[in-house]
Amino acid sequence: MLQGLYAAANGLVSEEARQAVIANNIANVFTAGFKRQEPVQQGFYSVFRDSMSVARLNAERSPGGGVKLVETYTDPAEGTVTTTGNNLDIALSGPGYLVVDTPQGERFTRAGKFMIDSDGQLANDAGHKVQGTGGPIDVRGGAVQFDGTGRVIVDGAPVGTLRLVEFEDPRMLTREGNTLFAASQAAMDRSAPADQTRVAAGSLEMSNVQLPHEMIGMTLGLRAYSANQRVISAFDETLGNLIERVGMPI
Repeated sequence: MLQGLYAAANGLVSEEARQAVIANNIANVFTAGFKRQEPVQQGFYSVFRDSMSVARLNAERSPGGGVKLVETYTDPAEGTVTTTGNNLDIALSGPGYLVVDTPQGERFTRAGKFMIDSDGQLANDAGHKVQGTGGPIDVRGGAVQFDGTGRVIVDGAPVGTLRLVEFEDPRMLTREGNTLFAASQAAMDRSAPADQTRVAAGSLEMSNVQLPHEMIGMTLGLRAYSANQRVISAFDETLGNLIERVGMPI
């Protein structure tokens, strides 16, 4: 009986974490370059068994059950491209990522909303310098334009080329915040300069969140949460009855 109680409790914790992931997706539906996350649940017995240090123990005999949220998978699918008319906005078409310099080191992003910082260099909207093939890109002097290959042009003269990187497996990237990703050395070893990515000037790639899909997921999660609550209430009532009747004369 207690196993059923533990399983329902695990279900509550898992669904609460899952709802938080979905809520974050919905909150960023209008964030340029945002990639939705998909929560992944796994049966708790297999999680417990795989994490045991003593192989001879039998997870099937351990208390608990139900499911556990084991990871969140970032969906790399491209979002809708929206024309903004802003000459400092770009959208990427293809698997590539832009490179920006942060206090923590180089990070990768699909968010192409740029500005010109106090040094006259190209930066993203968080102030991180956008990296070109030769380092930061100085865009002082006039109107800034981008061509389809990522060349940066100021007053008709090229001043640099955006550094674009394509990863063999984008799932190896580690998410940092809403639009930045960090790459391990293993991920960098399986990367290359972009040759399948094009740049669309005056546009932004929007979030790849689909509201109907997220709302369905949230509704199903609420139903699962409610079902686990009812299970816990039923077990609580049953245990209460057992305790009250133990030792009662027949």
